[in-house]
This record gives sequence, structure tokens and C-alpha cells, in this order.
Amino acid sequence: MDYLENLDITYYFIFFGGVFIVGYFIIKRQNNFKLMLQFRLIFYGFVMAFMLFWLPSTPSLASFGYPADIDDIENKQKLLKYLQDYNEAIVKTTEVVHWMIFITVFWFASIISSIIKHFKIDNSVE
Repeated sequence: MDYLENLDITYYFIFFGGVFIVGYFIIKRQNNFKLMLQFRLIFYGFVMAFMLFWLPSTPSLASFGYPADIDDIENKQKLLKYLQDYNEAIVKTTEVVHWMIFITVFWFASIISSIIKHFKIDNSVE
């Protein structure tokens, strides 16, 4: 299982992108606007849930603790380990927030463009 934890998050999103594209084209063939919006919403929820579980757990950050006095970090190896643990947690959290923002903006843009296209088609028929 350690392999999955060390796998770069980009590979997961390549997989999710492939699943989304396949699902999108399958639903688009049915030409059902409501079903397409439901698919996008469910897929968005699934990806956001994945991102939530990708975040480092808060208890692990709290378990690092703060040094009680200078003796706790007097040794350079202890200080280095302490800083590396915090750095790893901060980098992973930053990466997850970056992807969450990107996915949310992409999702809103795709929903808005779909709604605009749908209403243009409906208005042109009338």
C-alpha cells in the first residue's frame, strides 16, 4: 500500500480525467441535459471526496508537537527531522488545495458553458 501513497497525485488525475471523458461521451450520446449535469455533479463530488482523503490527517500534524525547550531541538538531526515532517505535511496540503481549486474552477466553467449551450439551443428552436 506504500506504493499508492507515494504515487504522484497527477497520475490519479490522469485516471480520473480518462474516466470523466469516457463517461461524458457515453452520456452525451443520449442527448440528455439533466443526466449530463447529474453526471458532472456526482463526478465532482467523487473527486472532491478523494481529495479530502488525500489530505494529511490533522492528528498527524498535532502529534509532531511543539518543542518544549531548546533541548528538544538542540541536536541538528532532531531539528532536521522535525522540520522535514512539517514540510512534508505542508507541501501535500498545498498540493491538494491547488488541485481542489483547479477542479472547482474547471467544473464551474464546464457547467456554465453547458447551461449556456442548452439555453441557446432551446431559444433557437423557438
